[in-house]
Amino acid sequence: MSKLKALVIDEEAEFRDVARMMLEPAGFEVELVSAGFKGLEHARQQRFDLVCCSNNLLDIAASDFCGQLRAINGYDFVSVLILTDVDDSKILKQALLAGATDTFSKNDLRELQTYVERYSHREGHQLQGRVLFIEDSRVLQTIILDLLTDMGLDVDAYTHAEDAWDAFRDGDYDLVLTDILLEGVMSGITLVRKIRRMQGEVGNVPIIATSGFDNKSRKIELFHLGVNDFISKPIVREELRQRVINHVTSYQRLRELKAQQQSLYSLAMLDELTQLFNRHALREFSGKYFSEAYRFNRPLTMAVLDIDHFKKINETLGYEKGDSVLAELGAWLKRFVRDVDMVARWSGEEFVFLLADCGQEEAQALMGRLLGRLELFTPAGLNVTVSIGIATTHGDDKQHTLNSLFDLADSAMYQAKMAGRNCIKTYGYVDSVESDSSD
Repeated sequence: MSKLKALVIDEEAEFRDVARMMLEPAGFEVELVSAGFKGLEHARQQRFDLVCCSNNLLDIAASDFCGQLRAINGYDFVSVLILTDVDDSKILKQALLAGATDTFSKNDLRELQTYVERYSHREGHQLQGRVLFIEDSRVLQTIILDLLTDMGLDVDAYTHAEDAWDAFRDGDYDLVLTDILLEGVMSGITLVRKIRRMQGEVGNVPIIATSGFDNKSRKIELFHLGVNDFISKPIVREELRQRVINHVTSYQRLRELKAQQQSLYSLAMLDELTQLFNRHALREFSGKYFSEAYRFNRPLTMAVLDIDHFKKINETLGYEKGDSVLAELGAWLKRFVRDVDMVARWSGEEFVFLLADCGQEEAQALMGRLLGRLELFTPAGLNVTVSIGIATTHGDDKQHTLNSLFDLADSAMYQAKMAGRNCIKTYGYVDSVESDSSD
């Protein structure tokens, strides 16, 4: 992108120097003049992106300057700033009505500095993103396609909504720009409706609708359907450009924020080593398991699993080897349970299962299969055994909480340790289900 150009018109040489020192570090190529008519002459000879004009020029009023500048070809949408050292609302209002973009006080240039820096960032920043563009006028499509690609965007352009819909389902877009009346069976309205019916983030992509029929009731209906913006034809390039910038950047920032929130959620809820839920997550989600068990009179079982002789692994083979055992076993345990169950790392080498709608006998059978399959699994290349304790609450027994049920299952797990390890004990019962493998 070519360098931005700024024109400063002020009779005071000192202020012109101040303006230069403000604009040049922001990336502007600056031209300074002392009179209004001379500034208009410069504007006719070359196009400036930003014009800063003093309100105290002797040769022309600020409002007249703005009016004449706007009449010059190419200055319809250029930013024109009026700088003043007096607070005269009438003069400033006249300047704004004549076409000034904004007004700033010379007595406090911090606001002007902020405006200049943001303007430079906005105009100099190339967008990155993907746009789905639907327009059945080949001429208009070419014009808008050139505009979007010049902005740095990747564009998939179509003339029919049917093709665009197929592309949307397979793509990841930051914006949809569509005409409402299109050739073919599917209209732009139908496309909007289909997109908004999609689940998840993909259905929330910003949509700008365009139409040559500026009908108020149709526009209201489009907003009801979920359109974010509407532009009437003929389309003004600069208007479309700014609206695209606003929607793409806002959507991308929202997605970044959600990704950060998800990352923070993962940090708070997942054990970093095993990628299982952690104790905090177990406390957070267990309430639903208990409430559903009590509400529908269903059994709920907790199983506490502890790796046998894990301290010896750390002491003889090193903590890095021990961490590898935990990481691989954690991934294996996650695949072993049902989707409705929850498995978490409680602490150290201890893991907890919450088994929904699972009675004592079913839990014993499930953990028995786990012991049997564990004989064939060698996390980090080691043969490991585990001791498991089980405790079950029934739907009509509403006294238990996560902590009380854990205490029972943990007590049963220590019974399994005392019984020689590599076995299962159920709280309150002498019988156990054991693997054929001995410690």
